[in-house]
Amino acid sequence: MPAFSEPGPRCARLPPMIDPKTVPAGPELDALIGEKVMGLRPKSPLPPYSTDIAAAWTVAEAMIHKDGVYFGCPHFKHKHQNLASLGYPEGTECWYCVINTKLLNKVVVCAETAPLAICRVALLWAQTHT
Repeated sequence: MPAFSEPGPRCARLPPMIDPKTVPAGPELDALIGEKVMGLRPKSPLPPYSTDIAAAWTVAEAMIHKDGVYFGCPHFKHKHQNLASLGYPEGTECWYCVINTKLLNKVVVCAETAPLAICRVALLWAQTHT
């Protein structure tokens, strides 16, 4: 697993075949969050952003402080609530985050866990804003 410490330059491009709305939790996503969202570069152990709520909350706090970003997170959607208008099948039960910027108009991203929802929406922001 890559290690990160100090802020470094950010690159707007994600590796090929990475879809922020479906990327799984794990070291690869944690490394992307460290580099693209948190502005870290390789050097020391990386927090498990996508699997640990305390680490994910640091990502949420970073997003909340970015200029021009509304970052609403995380919320739990029970299967009786409907997100069909946002592209999720009726009966979907998930954690979700909402992001609204000049380039992302109230995008909702679902995941199985709150940390993963936070990371997916933050990665979507990084893909469109860095």
